[in-house]
Amino acid sequence: QPHRIDLILRYTIKLFPSVSNVQTSYYPKKATVHYTMRLQFSALLAILTTVARITLLVDGHGLLTVPSSKNGGTITTPNGETGIHYAIASYGIIDKAFFENDHSKTPWTRPGEFNHELARDLIPGHPVTLHPCGCNAANNVGHCAGVSQASGFGETIQGNTVTPASWSRGSTQETAWNAWVNHAGGHIYMLCKKSQFDSCRDSILPSNTLQATQMEQDEYLECVWDCFESNTLEWDDTFPSVGVNWSQKLQYRDDSCTYATMDPTTKVGKDGHLWRYTPIPDSQQITNGGEGKCTWDSVTSFSNAEAREEFVASFGEDDVCDSGLDSHAPSDWHVFDKVKVPMEIEEGEYLLSWRWEGYMADQMWTSCADVTIAPPRSSSSVAEDDDGCVLTPTTSTPTKSPTKQTPAPTSTESPTNRPPAPHTSPPSSPPVITPSPTTRMPVPAPTAKPTPMPVITHKPTPQPVVASSLPTKSSPSNCPSGYSGIRPYDGCTKYHHCRDGQILGAIHDCPAGTLFDMDYQYCNWANLVTCQVDAPGCYSNNFKDCNHPDFQVEDASCNTIWLPEGGRTSCIALWGSCTNQGDGSCCEPAVCYQGSDGSHAQCIVSPS
Repeated sequence: QPHRIDLILRYTIKLFPSVSNVQTSYYPKKATVHYTMRLQFSALLAILTTVARITLLVDGHGLLTVPSSKNGGTITTPNGETGIHYAIASYGIIDKAFFENDHSKTPWTRPGEFNHELARDLIPGHPVTLHPCGCNAANNVGHCAGVSQASGFGETIQGNTVTPASWSRGSTQETAWNAWVNHAGGHIYMLCKKSQFDSCRDSILPSNTLQATQMEQDEYLECVWDCFESNTLEWDDTFPSVGVNWSQKLQYRDDSCTYATMDPTTKVGKDGHLWRYTPIPDSQQITNGGEGKCTWDSVTSFSNAEAREEFVASFGEDDVCDSGLDSHAPSDWHVFDKVKVPMEIEEGEYLLSWRWEGYMADQMWTSCADVTIAPPRSSSSVAEDDDGCVLTPTTSTPTKSPTKQTPAPTSTESPTNRPPAPHTSPPSSPPVITPSPTTRMPVPAPTAKPTPMPVITHKPTPQPVVASSLPTKSSPSNCPSGYSGIRPYDGCTKYHHCRDGQILGAIHDCPAGTLFDMDYQYCNWANLVTCQVDAPGCYSNNFKDCNHPDFQVEDASCNTIWLPEGGRTSCIALWGSCTNQGDGSCCEPAVCYQGSDGSHAQCIVSPS
């Protein structure tokens, strides 16, 4: 179908702007793209296959963007540098959250009920901290926003200060969040007065919060969660079904004039509070029998023709339910809601907590923003809708629901399948943040009190980019087979991302005087880093796996193979059977040799 081809090519160029064989003329804010095609079909197929794999494998991440959050999220964050967007979206993640030892019983199956005690005890020996303001992959409340880091009103964990939003008592206010990758589910907003928030810390935790005992941390978390949950905000649903007014909308990037108004859907959660569904279902969520509704079934209107064009480019025409190009990665869109500020609430400084619970994955996120609760307005108490925009609203038609197939949310991998790594706190004044793709497991925390992170400047860059060609055996990257995460390169002076054993994006330089720290997952001061990389060497042949000599056992096989780029897992050692598995199943530089009878193959030393 021509429109599908157009969308596929548009998304391909969005991810691969460096591909010289595709020439584009893309007018800003327009979905019309003019292409001069000189791509061979095989090259295009390879690129699209890579796009599909990356889209399916990336972990979900999200961030509060309106009001500006204490972890640095703003309405412009998704427009800036990709690595910074990912890092901020990773802050506050609870990477494993499920009920009754069943990964399919994700947080959204019981909204609001996954608490800090469940997070602490879910994986024995590896407690995780669930805090209303989010933490830096922490196992200690001292790593959470507003506790030791960014504890001042208006401060962010990046070390800068913002002017908190002012909300009048009795008013309706706008909130927004953004998903780097979508796992659907739903969200809610809560308030806690800053004086009470700080009192929980000052009355329960020691002055060095990193030295708090588990009992003290439990008592503190109970205190702050009670504060927020006792001030859960209600949604303002007073809006016409068609028109420029709205109760929920999807806004394109930071353009307040380009959006789709949505008909919000709610779900009853803990203590009877109403949570709102994420208005974008994850890929195949509804098609495969999951709860929720098709994307277009929530749309009531568009602010203008551009909004509809961008929406179609991301989520498909109105006959597409949940298989749009951006259904799983809607990073160009912010979910805006209108919330009611209670008239009876006390005035003063507050923290606003946003909580997003995943449905299609066993994950959840939290984040906070500082807000001032001010006296009631003398005139209208409702925030303006159009920001001076010239709006030409258009309506939409509902999508026909797809045929139900197999029910699911799907869960992410089991914790036992993910290699453990330590939770660590940031060092004093870390110079740069890079994304952390997985939850880090605990090691003893340092006793030094962390200091605020530095200001990160944002500059517009293209959307997420992956390498235009996959690494070969001679590639300088060192992504172990099946590995997803960040790896050091060139003596830890650089780093790059891996996705399923393949390099993702470019190789990045660490700033002068720093090295990439695998424990912290960012560039750290050089004197604090011990650079450890897989060294080339002689690896065992035991017909099961490829082990480093350090892991050899007594009487292990003497038959070995040299791996010039370090150890690999999930591959077959020298002389192991690779029948029907292809060359890629052997540990390099071995190759899979097919016998003359065609029924058996084994890994052998390459004839070259």
